[in-house]
Amino acid sequence: MSKRIMVDMSATLIHHGHIRLLKKAAEYGAVIVGLTSDDEILSKKGYQPELSFCYRKEVLESIRYVAEVVATPWLIDDRVLEKHKIDLLVHGHDNSNLIDKTKLLTFPRTEGVSSTDVRQSAMRSITQINNQKLMLTPGPAVVLHENLENLKPLFGRGDDEYSSMSESVMEWIKILSGQDKIIMQQGSSTLALELAAHSFVKGKVLIVSTGYYSDRLNRLLPKGCKVTICDYENINEIADQFDWVLCAYTETSTAFKVDLQAIKNIANSVGALLYVDATGSIGLEDNHHLADVMAFSSCKGLFGLTGASFIAHKANLSPQPSQLFYFNMETQENKMVTGPYHAVASLYGVMKNHGELRQRVINSKERVMKNWSNLTRDEKNQPLLCTYIEGKVNPLDKDIVLYSPRSELTGSVICHFGEIHSNEVKIDTRIEIIAC
Repeated sequence: MSKRIMVDMSATLIHHGHIRLLKKAAEYGAVIVGLTSDDEILSKKGYQPELSFCYRKEVLESIRYVAEVVATPWLIDDRVLEKHKIDLLVHGHDNSNLIDKTKLLTFPRTEGVSSTDVRQSAMRSITQINNQKLMLTPGPAVVLHENLENLKPLFGRGDDEYSSMSESVMEWIKILSGQDKIIMQQGSSTLALELAAHSFVKGKVLIVSTGYYSDRLNRLLPKGCKVTICDYENINEIADQFDWVLCAYTETSTAFKVDLQAIKNIANSVGALLYVDATGSIGLEDNHHLADVMAFSSCKGLFGLTGASFIAHKANLSPQPSQLFYFNMETQENKMVTGPYHAVASLYGVMKNHGELRQRVINSKERVMKNWSNLTRDEKNQPLLCTYIEGKVNPLDKDIVLYSPRSELTGSVICHFGEIHSNEVKIDTRIEIIAC
């Protein structure tokens, strides 16, 4: 008479590890699967299984190595074995069932696969499906599975998990910024830029003009500043003394990157501190340490979700006091209002893969520069985030969103975040450029 071999499992998501275990068990006798109920999975694992008990049972019964499927509790004991006349219990090496050891046979788990791994793969597949639309915009152009894997209930006080996430993210961003201090708040980079301007900038101000976003800095300044606006190509003609020099490192509206070292040299020569709009450059470009104050957001070169913005500055600078409550760096630094909890969680997921994601931006940039080299600028002022094309972008399928820059241009701006969810660059097969 064939021995009766029980394999206990939840089988919430059947994978090849389960099949291999069942195959091994079948070498010892007739396999009886002890299948955990829906309620027990919910109680012990904290979630409702993807397939209910009856469907999991149906799937298992269709496997040739399985003779029978019976309902069993989460933990198998000798009474369960006696009830079903089981000779041996087969389990992975992580067995925690309290049974007579002479009736237990364990095998190593199949490496590289688990139900959790399958769920992560499913999340990656879902995000890839949702990212079929090609966004040629500055961001967020995709939603990454790394953005989603840590989204859960989070809170800024008394939540140790969030505190750990937040500390890691803030330290990472501080290193990227090259600054001594950093604060975050809920909102766009515009909020951070205006708050930073009102907290630090005063006196005579020189704004280096490269397009819409540099020029709008004038509107974000506190009252009383004496402002001079100078086109980027004329900065070497500046001779007056200033208290602050302001610039946008990457000017998204014109796809133009300033030479930040040259700007810093100018600031030093006119006796000024340097304020940088790093919205389009953080996480992508180098030399952010040259700034004295900078501001940026979570959803461009940091590859996070929208909702978090940051101000970073040198330790020798102290923000000016404010009578306002919300629009106040002290309020934000002391976390006296709701913070960008889920944007921070999305960045926590990105941190470990940020280098790979940045390289995908570079790959897209290089593909565009190679295919339309006759329509692009030279490399001197090329930002990684975007490329200016002296031509009109014509989409070749309906799932493409073009970027409409806020500056008036004869050509077009293409941003390079739209394919960072994949190693494959297809941008040149999905658009064509019609020269102006």
